Amino acid sequence: MSEYPKPFDWQQFPEGRARFSGSVRGADERGHETFAVELRGETYYGEVRRTFLQNENDFNIEIVSFGWPGTEWVGMPMPGMCHTFSPEESDEAKKLIVGMIQAAAASETRPGLLNEYADARFMGQVVFREGWALLEAGESST
Repeated sequence: MSEYPKPFDWQQFPEGRARFSGSVRGADERGHETFAVELRGETYYGEVRRTFLQNENDFNIEIVSFGWPGTEWVGMPMPGMCHTFSPEESDEAKKLIVGMIQAAAASETRPGLLNEYADARFMGQVVFREGWALLEAGESST
């Protein structure tokens, strides 16, 4: 049995599973909110953050990077340390990440990243930063 309550535990989906993995001090010595995705039997980590709308209160979620072998690698300015994905794997990872965030947003107990306040609400969009994942040569990640 897991020591973490949902939504912090693994969320199971047809493509694999995903979970929020907490705040860490990354390789760049900065704080990062992280998540994990188990895809085709391997676990990869990424960074997730809030992006505020023009009203500076409401927010969406941005996937900053993905493919690190562990949370300690998040923030590392060496892309060679990241896993390279096929377009199919990238699409599967996107589905898992969006599913994880939707499951957490629908839960009474949310990760801090998704906490809402009277004047600040999660607007429901998950945005993937350009280059969020490294793709095999000749492909682009959008």
